[in-house]
Amino acid sequence: MARKHDESLASLGRFSEPAFNILVALADGPKHGYAMTQDIEEMTGSRPGPGTLYGAIARLEERRWIEALPADDRRRPYRLTSAG
Repeated sequence: MARKHDESLASLGRFSEPAFNILVALADGPKHGYAMTQDIEEMTGSRPGPGTLYGAIARLEERRWIEALPADDRRRPYRLTSAG
C-alpha cells in the first residue's frame, strides 16, 4: 500500500511553528520576508532568524501553500495560495 504524503503543519518538523506564523502573517495579503518577520515579532514577541524564516518559506512553497510573486525592487513578496 502506498504511503500518503503528510500535508499537515506537523509534517514540517521544527519549521511547523514558523510556518504557521508565516501563514497567519500572509492572511491579510502578500508580504516580503522582512514584513513577515515584523508581523511575527508583533504576534509572538520573538523574531525568527533568516534561516528559520526562509527554511519555513521554502517548505511552504514546496507544498504549494504559498507562492512567490514577482520581485518588487530587491524584495520578493509571497502570498497564500488556495491550498494555503
